[in-house]
Amino acid sequence: MASGKKEFIIADLIRKELLVGDLSIEENAFLQDWLSVPENHEYYQKVIDLETLKSKERFYKSIDVDSAFERIKEKLDFNDAPVISLFNYKKVLKYAAVLVLLAGITSVFFYLNKEETVKKQVVVVKSIVPKYNNPTLVLADGTVVSLEPKKEKIVSKNGVISNVNHVLVYDAKAMKGTTGGENTLIVPIGGIYAVNLSDGTKVWLNSKSTLKYPVEFSGKTRNVSLEGEAYFEVAKNQQSPFTVKTKSGNVTVLGTHFNVSAYAEDQNFETTLAEGKVKVSQEDESVLLKPGQQARSKNAGLKVVEVDASVYTAWKDGKFYFENENLKNILIKMARWYNFNVKFEQKSLEQIKFTGIVLKDEPIDHFLDIISKTSNVKYKITKVNQTYEVTVSK
Repeated sequence: MASGKKEFIIADLIRKELLVGDLSIEENAFLQDWLSVPENHEYYQKVIDLETLKSKERFYKSIDVDSAFERIKEKLDFNDAPVISLFNYKKVLKYAAVLVLLAGITSVFFYLNKEETVKKQVVVVKSIVPKYNNPTLVLADGTVVSLEPKKEKIVSKNGVISNVNHVLVYDAKAMKGTTGGENTLIVPIGGIYAVNLSDGTKVWLNSKSTLKYPVEFSGKTRNVSLEGEAYFEVAKNQQSPFTVKTKSGNVTVLGTHFNVSAYAEDQNFETTLAEGKVKVSQEDESVLLKPGQQARSKNAGLKVVEVDASVYTAWKDGKFYFENENLKNILIKMARWYNFNVKFEQKSLEQIKFTGIVLKDEPIDHFLDIISKTSNVKYKITKVNQTYEVTVSK
């Protein structure tokens, strides 16, 4: 998406959030993903601190368009002239107000971007320390809740949800007789969160991922939707299959343990089975997996390979575990945790293979030092305003 176009979309979402207070789940997910970048969050804080935004909206709503139009006619001295109605001036004034407000927010964004560009400072830093960012829970009624550690209980019309030690717990008994609907858990860059669903299924959601799920499962199927990566321990129910839906394919089980990775930017869909049996489907193709197998798809077709499942599930235990993986893929995965951009000065460096385990709570230079010593490459970490960049070179 072109940056200019994205700025207008973000500006409109902020206007809607401030003045209407009601974003759709998809809109909120888009905005939260954008806000996960520190530099963008800084812009956001500057924008919402501009108290004139709401006062402008109130001003536009308070305008008596009939009186205003009469005053304009008097000033232009055409009261006695025949007026041909070519448009609904009330509607025009209304939309003009919205456009002016939107333009005001957008201009702030472009001004701040321009200002930051002028003041652009590149600083070489030693490392990047992981920073935990609170996930967001969007309730079925549209309420947005920041999952701060102090918020141990979330009360909604669908019951009470426990929020302790980075785990959401839905009490099946408490959910009986509720109005239903879907909740959405959004985990930003630098976060891992778990949720115990109403059927007893437990899901760990990786950094930069979104899970949409029913408050209470009903009927003959249990369906959830995933963007990003998650590990599932599905509660067994022979009468109600559990299906994980992604944009790249679906995974259906009765009760088992498995990992699904479906990040949009990877253009890659992987399902890794740790225990039980799963069916992986993509368009008209499907495969059955056994423990220790992985179904993967990139561009076209499903391919089944033998793998060590622990490599692909280590993230939920706070580890990066790589096995003969190229440096490009490794740094893309780590960027979702440490929040940086990656740059290779020579394309050949992208394919350097590495095997090892790194703890996710350690600064990134611990890992980069190992890569540098074992693979004979150099790295540099820079900070451009609020954005980090890791450059790899020979």
